[in-house]
Amino acid sequence: PPGDWRLWLIRAGRGFGKTRAGAEWVSAHARATPTARIALVGGSIDDVRQVMIEGPSGLIAVARTGESVRWRAAQGEVQFASGARAFAYSAGMPERLRGPEHDLAWCDEIAKWRGRQGEESWNNLMLGLRTGDHPRALLTTTPRSNALMRRIMTLPGLVETRGRTRDNPHLPTSFVAAMTADYGGTRLG
Repeated sequence: PPGDWRLWLIRAGRGFGKTRAGAEWVSAHARATPTARIALVGGSIDDVRQVMIEGPSGLIAVARTGESVRWRAAQGEVQFASGARAFAYSAGMPERLRGPEHDLAWCDEIAKWRGRQGEESWNNLMLGLRTGDHPRALLTTTPRSNALMRRIMTLPGLVETRGRTRDNPHLPTSFVAAMTADYGGTRLG
C-alpha cells in the first residue's frame, strides 16, 4: 500500500491470494535490497516451509525464470540470487527471535499464534525489526481473531487490506460456488 506504514495486515478468506502477495512482496524486496535480512514467521517451522517457502504460492514458486532461490532447510535459511537472506522462525519458539535483527518480516497466520508464546514471538520480532531504511512487516492471515490479532489491529502505523475468497478471479468458479453453498452465511464462511 502507498504511504508511510510499518505494518501491513492482509486479512482475507482462504484462496484470496494472501500467500502469493506475501511471497511476491518479500521477493521484490530481496531483489531490490541485496543486504536484506528477512524474517519468515509462521505458526510452526513446518508451516513456514510448507506454505511460505515450498508451497505453490511460496517464495520458490514465485521466483522469476532463471532466478535462484535456495532453501537451506538445515540452516532454516532462504538465499536469494541478489544475496538477500530470509530466516525461518516458529511463533511457538519465541527465544529464537530474541536477538536477530531484520529489516523486513512476513508473518503468516497470526490467528494461529497462541497465548504467551505468540505474544513473546511478536514482541521479540518487533524489537528486532530495526535495520534498513524503513523496517516493515507484512501479516497475512485469515479473519479468525485472537488476543494478539486484536492487539496488533490497534497499533499505529498499521494499514489493512481485507478480502474474501470470491475476490480472487483466478479461483475455479466451481470452487467458489461450492464454498458459498457449503459455508455461506456461517461463522466459518
